[in-house]
Order: sequence, then structure tokens, then C-alpha cells
Amino acid sequence: MSEAPLVEIDASEGEGGGQIIRTALSLSAITKIPVRIFNIRAKRPNPGLQAQHLMACKSVRNICRGTLEGAELKSSELVFHPGEIIGGNYEFDIGTAGSVVLVAQTLIPILLFANKKSVVRIRGGTHVMKSPSYDYFAEVFVPALGKMGVVIKSRVLKIGFYPVGGGEIEFEIEPNLPRGVTEWLVPDEPEGKRVLIRTSSSLPELISIREKKVFVQNNIENVRILADQTLSPGNALLLWQGFRGAYSLGEKGKRAETVAQEAIDDFRKEESAKSDVDRHLADQLLIYAALADGETESRFKTSEITEHLRTNSEIIKKFLKNKKIEINEESREVFVGSI
Repeated sequence: MSEAPLVEIDASEGEGGGQIIRTALSLSAITKIPVRIFNIRAKRPNPGLQAQHLMACKSVRNICRGTLEGAELKSSELVFHPGEIIGGNYEFDIGTAGSVVLVAQTLIPILLFANKKSVVRIRGGTHVMKSPSYDYFAEVFVPALGKMGVVIKSRVLKIGFYPVGGGEIEFEIEPNLPRGVTEWLVPDEPEGKRVLIRTSSSLPELISIREKKVFVQNNIENVRILADQTLSPGNALLLWQGFRGAYSLGEKGKRAETVAQEAIDDFRKEESAKSDVDRHLADQLLIYAALADGETESRFKTSEITEHLRTNSEIIKKFLKNKKIEINEESREVFVGSI
């Protein structure tokens, strides 16, 4: 059987970041359509593949036994020819504080099409800038996938902050096609909004106490505090309810009160928009909605139509020609179904 025609993707278009690579490789592996990605992160201050992007690429190649050209740091072009997706036990080490969650989100769609159950362990950063934290992954993303019929068991083994990383997560997943979802209402949660605050055990306890005080002053009292042993000091928190979450990361010189207030302000934007899923989750769920079984459809409202969402939509359309994705900018509603 002849190989499908290669898909060409200019990665400088749209959002222009690493998500283009992750979505393209995931769908290439699933559809068995080879892909060439060029101008990788061309508009970024540090263009080309960084450590977490490189590990995502190599892990996809390992899982589907494909061939990969251009897989090196700072590379601006990749060519990937997928093979057969093989489930099983896998371990990947990013080697930096690159996001373990972004690597996991690259692999999960692929492993739904594997020949058996998979257990994957990834080492790197669990709570880092410009990526979902592990807590967001576990408390918002994974339950949303559960709503779509995708069951993942995950756990964090070690917390890893920037710059050293050293974090470690593990997830277990069975092959299973997602199903479309049009009603995202969740049962009433008696505990209401919840907060998880993480700090390194080497940092003063007063940091998390001051953050908790801000939440309590805003009538959010379900606050859990964890002190973790980490290689780099750090502080991160998640405020969430249902399929809406707000993640904030502490930084040197950033007041604890500011970290907490950032999450509250972000969450209030989601609440005021009456979103079904938050703006970050919207683009993360798009690939699963497009891969949904049979004639099932998905529909959800989000707080903002982001450039990530628009770009992800365009990449998905290059591989899944039998699916339509409609984005209503005015109502902020997204529809995914068959053509």
C-alpha cells in the first residue's frame, strides 16, 4: 500500500508555537499521514525546537515506531513518517524543566489508538511557565476527558519547578475512542470552588498562608496547602471548579498576594463569560472532539476564542478531512462534527 501524501505545515502561521508541532505529530501518528513542519517557532525569541518539543517529537516516534528527521535542539524543520502505534510501558526524560504535561498531552490522543494499555512516566517540570500545571492536568483536563469517555489514571511522583525540574508524573490509559459531548454541565459541587497551593518545603510557610488568606477574603474557603521537596524552590496554585481552572505561578520578587489574586481575577473572567470550559481547555479538547467516535458531535462555550484555538482548528482540518469545526467568535461557541 502506498503512503499517504505528505502534509506540509508552516509553523510560523497562526499561534506559531509548540502546539502546532504537538497536534500535527499526534494526528500524523493516528492518521498515518506523514508530515513536514517548517519554520518551527520562527517568531519566538528562541526559535526552533526546545527540549520539551524535542522530547515530544522523540516520544511520538518511539510509540509509533516511525522515522523522524530534524529532531535536534533548535531545529527549524521536521519530517515525520509514522508507523504502527504500539502500547506498553514507556519512560521519557526531558532533561530540563520542560513541561511534562505538554509531552503527556501529545501522547494521550495517540495512545487511544494503540493495540493495548499503556503506562507512561515522564520526567521534567510539573509546574512551569506557559504550560498547564500537573494539578490543572489532574483536576480539570483529565476529568474533562472522562466526560468524553476517555479514562486516564494519573499521579505525580515528584514536583519539579524551574530551572532544574526533576519532577515526575505517570499516567495509565486504555485504547478507547472519545465520544462527543454537547452538555458540559456538571453536578452541583457542594465544596464549590477549590484551591490547591503548592510550595517547596524549603520556602517559608508564610507564603502559602498569605495566599490562602487572599482566597478566604474572597469567600473561597476550600483551600488545600502542600509543601513538597523539590530540587528548585517554587510556588504554584490552582483555583478550579468543574471544567474551569485558573493557574498562577510564583516568581522571585512576586508577592504571594499577587499570585493568589491573579488566579482569582482569571477565574472570574471565566465565570462572567458563563463558559462551559475555560479558554485553555477549549483548545486542548478540540483534538478529542474531532477524533470522537462515529457521528457524535461536540459543542462547548468558552470565555475567549484564542489564537491557540484557531490554530489548532486549522491543523486538525489538514488531517481529518471528514470533520468540520465551526468557531463562532461572537458567541464564543465551538462546534465539532462530521461533514
